[in-house]
Amino acid sequence: MRGTGLTGARLGAALLAATITAGAAEAATLRVGVQADAGTMDPQAQNIQTTLTLHAMVFDALVTRDRQLKLAPGLATRWELVNPTTWRFHLRPGVRFHGGEAFGADDVKFSIERAKAASSQFQIFVAKIKEVVVVDDLTVDLVTDGPDPLVPDKLTYIFVMDRGWAEQHSVREPQNLRTRQETHTALNANGTGPFILRTREPDSRTVLERNGSYWTPIEGNVTRVEWRPIANDPTRISALLSRELDLVIDVPTQDVARLQRDQNLRVERADEFRTIFFGFDLKNEQLKYGQPGGGNPFRDRRVREAVSRAIDIASIQRATMRGLATPTGQLLAPGNVGYDPALDARLPYDQAAARRLLQEAGVPQGFAFTLDCPNDRYVNDEQVCQAVTAMLNQVGFNVSLNLMPRARYFPKLWERDTSMFMMGFNSPYFDGMYALETLHMTRADPEGIFNYSLYSNPEIDAMIRAARDETDLARRETLMKAAWKRVTEERIYIPLYHQVLVWAMRTNVVAPLRPDNWLEIRWVKVN
Repeated sequence: MRGTGLTGARLGAALLAATITAGAAEAATLRVGVQADAGTMDPQAQNIQTTLTLHAMVFDALVTRDRQLKLAPGLATRWELVNPTTWRFHLRPGVRFHGGEAFGADDVKFSIERAKAASSQFQIFVAKIKEVVVVDDLTVDLVTDGPDPLVPDKLTYIFVMDRGWAEQHSVREPQNLRTRQETHTALNANGTGPFILRTREPDSRTVLERNGSYWTPIEGNVTRVEWRPIANDPTRISALLSRELDLVIDVPTQDVARLQRDQNLRVERADEFRTIFFGFDLKNEQLKYGQPGGGNPFRDRRVREAVSRAIDIASIQRATMRGLATPTGQLLAPGNVGYDPALDARLPYDQAAARRLLQEAGVPQGFAFTLDCPNDRYVNDEQVCQAVTAMLNQVGFNVSLNLMPRARYFPKLWERDTSMFMMGFNSPYFDGMYALETLHMTRADPEGIFNYSLYSNPEIDAMIRAARDETDLARRETLMKAAWKRVTEERIYIPLYHQVLVWAMRTNVVAPLRPDNWLEIRWVKVN
């Protein structure tokens, strides 16, 4: 399928404006190679980093971040807390959508309410906003259900759509990816962002052209972006070496040393705010993908601990990840509020202890189950899952590895159609509450929205709510660390490591690397 963000005279006028604006600087094309494509162009449908990175080139949020990752004005010029439960946002005048429509408060109200829809994966960001009040065309009040000091942080992930455009194209609600729904927003977009969607060919190529009417000067000089998903690692790297690509943001670990020796390339790396871990079916009495009549041993904490102790993380770090991973015992990376160094040590690798735990849990011979893993989402995800499968089989498990592309993988997880799975998770606003709410709380949308294990513990839910609702920031962090200690000791998930980000680019490209793996196109220069 193929789509275009705008058509006809409006698109032509917008692209002409982009060319005129770039007149003083030479037009520059940036060809970006990625492992997997964005799943949709709908800005409230899929909360996955690759999708968000592409969307951020086309859409704007009320609040953005500067180079130090501090909050900065976006479509809102400023904001203040009017009372403990009301945030007032003052909107930027004179902004227009790519189709020429004027931006205003009604679009903000529409977009926030749209993010609350059942088909949205962004509900958790707006869950505490109980009402959006249009004060005037350039002022909105967000009334929250209790105090929420993180409202501005959360809004960095809510991109604003034009209400009239959405209604015209019958997309008042986000595309439903669970049902594989096809909507106008799957292939088309109309934002206020720095780039205009020109061509959308899923899993092949997406072309963006610079918005010549953008509301603020753009630091970089890129006038055209070609977004090219290339799933095969050798093919993606070959395209970079042969000058078909300018930047690769998913560099396989085995190629890093070779690329560093190439004088025509520059390799950048940073510790990512993303943790790779395993989860389990913790609800069903019988594993859907386990041995018949075998029950569900994963519901026993000792079995989950046995899985952890059977994994030789040092070997994975050294051999599979080539050192580009930091082993962890906490499902939260350093740099996030709530991170606790005391929780970050993994249980020691100990096959004998793993066998003893299985015997204590009543499954001394282990049991059979299927491990679901993506093969095109995380760095070396397939190789890591292959290594872990072999390690688990050595202590008595009988693991069948089920690898699949992300396009099939995440809908499967969304339906909780799994017995054990791999996942990667970061904290979008650099706060550990996001992972606590979405991964650990009982599933009751938006709480537990990514709780694919269907784990439920009312006591833990209460601990998380107490931390979330605390307005004293020091007290809040103390309560959050207590919640993290409890969920870590429960072994609800088995953290493996924090990823190390590696980007490779031609030496004439300057692309700042953010620890959340966000390509900020406004900062990129091609010399």
